[in-house]
Amino acid sequence: MLKLKMYPANKGDAFLVNANGNHLLIDGGYASTYTDYIAQDLAELSRQGGRLSLVVCTHIDADHIGGLLTFFSTNGGPGNRGIDVDEVWHNSLRSLPCPATGPSLTEDATVLEAIKRRGFPIPPEQAADPISARQGSSLANLLRSQGYHWNFGDGSRCIDRRCATLDLPHTVQLAVLGPSVARLESLRTFWLKDMQKFGYRGAAQSSDLVDDAYEMWCAHAAQQPVSAGIQPIAANQELSLAQVYKADTWIANGSSIALLLTAGRSTVLLLGDAWAEDMVEELKCRQPESGPLLFDAIKIAHHGSYHNTSVELLALVDAPCFLISTNGKGRHGHPHFEVLKEIVDRPASFERTLYFNYETAASRRLRNYSSKSGARFSVHVVEGEWIDLGEAQL
Repeated sequence: MLKLKMYPANKGDAFLVNANGNHLLIDGGYASTYTDYIAQDLAELSRQGGRLSLVVCTHIDADHIGGLLTFFSTNGGPGNRGIDVDEVWHNSLRSLPCPATGPSLTEDATVLEAIKRRGFPIPPEQAADPISARQGSSLANLLRSQGYHWNFGDGSRCIDRRCATLDLPHTVQLAVLGPSVARLESLRTFWLKDMQKFGYRGAAQSSDLVDDAYEMWCAHAAQQPVSAGIQPIAANQELSLAQVYKADTWIANGSSIALLLTAGRSTVLLLGDAWAEDMVEELKCRQPESGPLLFDAIKIAHHGSYHNTSVELLALVDAPCFLISTNGKGRHGHPHFEVLKEIVDRPASFERTLYFNYETAASRRLRNYSSKSGARFSVHVVEGEWIDLGEAQL
């Protein structure tokens, strides 16, 4: 059995997976995603004697981490959990090998405290939400202080593509496709350089204060305006993905934990916000001699952005089920129709189903689109309903 809930998470991601009785929470959307949707499902799971085998924060971005901050800040301490959690995967500063560091300076603490006072970003539509406003501690500190088993121990190692496959009961496995250690170290280096603009002279050695500042900086940096190099596309133009694709360069997205979940004979590709080039490199190692890699479902990277799904990536993978998580609002304009069109235009002997957690301009447009290859497809909008992924027909 393999089924999944794709929660309404505004512009973000939040998934609850049931893989042969193993429950996994992959990202948590915003604080409101947790309080409005996830909390009641976890409470019911706990009442039934269930637990979370794994919680994954794919990367530090407000639309992925916000709900997890609320969950871990309210789930109680050891012996008094709202729901038991066996393992957490989250790459924070303390998860990376510690570089050499100099003495701590008073001026450095002042810079770090200023960043911490700013806290995590709160979406404009949730500005009056007091729970969001209280998110003043990093996920790293919550996991450490509440005694969670984190990254196979105390959080001092990172989750990256070198990790061994995680085996769970009932023939369930999780393979880590990304990130590489190099991507995680690049994010840390970028953070240090930006901090130095504010007078920070310390190194990236982990402490409670540094962990807080690091995660809050990452979350705010992700809110910056879209790069000027991105060209707007006129609404009346119909361009191909090959024409519009421009590789993502935001380092935090490159640090995303991307996963291959296997439950018996069923497989799901969960791409987070990963860079397409990194996924192509990793998936080519798994590609059969002919044809694409076939999965039961693929969660499209970065909410359907044409900066994270390339023609080359789609040539490597296919599935009868695609998952696109976003409300279609905001400056990015996700999901991009060019990505959706490329998915359904490819020839296939099976019907593809594209699941959205919101009706968007792109999903409405896709309903009225005919595949250039004649391949069959359908569009479905689901809001927190279970999607059965274990009986797909290829």
